[in-house]
Amino acid sequence: MSALATSSDQCSAEDQALEVQKLFNQIKILAANKDFLQAEALREKLIELHPMSLREIIDSAEIIEKEKGEGIDQDHLALWDKLYSTLNEEEKSCFYYSLRKFIIPPKRKILSKGAFNNRLYFIEKGEVVIYKTKGDKNVVVAKLGRGSLLGEYTFSTITLCSASVISSEEVHVRCLKGSETDDWEEKHPGLLHKIITFCESNGHLDDIERARKQAKWKYPRHSVVGRVKASLLAKDGSVNNAHFNGSVTEIARDGTCFEINCSKKKTARALLAKNLSLSYTFGKDEQQEFMFTVTGKVVRVSFNLHNDYSVHIRFHKILNEELIDNIAAIFKPIEEDEILQEL
Repeated sequence: MSALATSSDQCSAEDQALEVQKLFNQIKILAANKDFLQAEALREKLIELHPMSLREIIDSAEIIEKEKGEGIDQDHLALWDKLYSTLNEEEKSCFYYSLRKFIIPPKRKILSKGAFNNRLYFIEKGEVVIYKTKGDKNVVVAKLGRGSLLGEYTFSTITLCSASVISSEEVHVRCLKGSETDDWEEKHPGLLHKIITFCESNGHLDDIERARKQAKWKYPRHSVVGRVKASLLAKDGSVNNAHFNGSVTEIARDGTCFEINCSKKKTARALLAKNLSLSYTFGKDEQQEFMFTVTGKVVRVSFNLHNDYSVHIRFHKILNEELIDNIAAIFKPIEEDEILQEL
């Protein structure tokens, strides 16, 4: 019996060794063909089935990383050196292989004003035109070419496009979809922050648009402290029973901003363009308390820190001026001469 058992164990060990070698060879072939998604999936299978095959597990990781490094387009690296110089080797590889390359034909609309966009574009060849429609005319806002970013503001802040974009000629771009970054925080903490920091420092069009938005505010914004209960509105205008709470930081006759805590970016992103019923409570005490309910549309969601987001609302109807003035008066700083009079 012992001889049979020993023979069986030897066969089992040999079979396992053959399986390990087979998986290892397949990983090498996939990596050489630049099929890194399948190569990494097969390596995960190797780890799961043969966790003690440390040499093959370590060697396969090094092979994949080596092939990734050799597969990066050097012209692309040179063009975006300002970004890649801030990334370590693993981050470079993750970011580069998260990009998708597209060739956009002439006269093709890339972004539409008021539409959702979750892609960050890196223009590597050609030119695009950014424009707004006023009446029956298209007004050119800017032209962007090689080495320019497109969609950086909508990508990093979760907002609707403030202008339309069309290709004026054949355009070569690489783009990063928002969904590609969902697991970055776990695998490469800090990588997304580096990309967003680069966008904020090197974006052009969005700076113009932010300035224009602030210049176009019709009504003054007031810094306040309050509470809001927000509920989703169905297409027929009925109020959904499910709700979430927020802390109000700003209000005007035509809109408001409040902060929420949300553990999933995907959930926060889903709020964009949604219509809400908003029940507000303002006041420092019961004698100075204002409560009212209005409806509005989510026009932007900004990421802050530690799962905190700012939700920006445009009201469906302009609020009464007296109501806003009374709320603002509660939180108005006491002037020095008023303090002296009280003394």
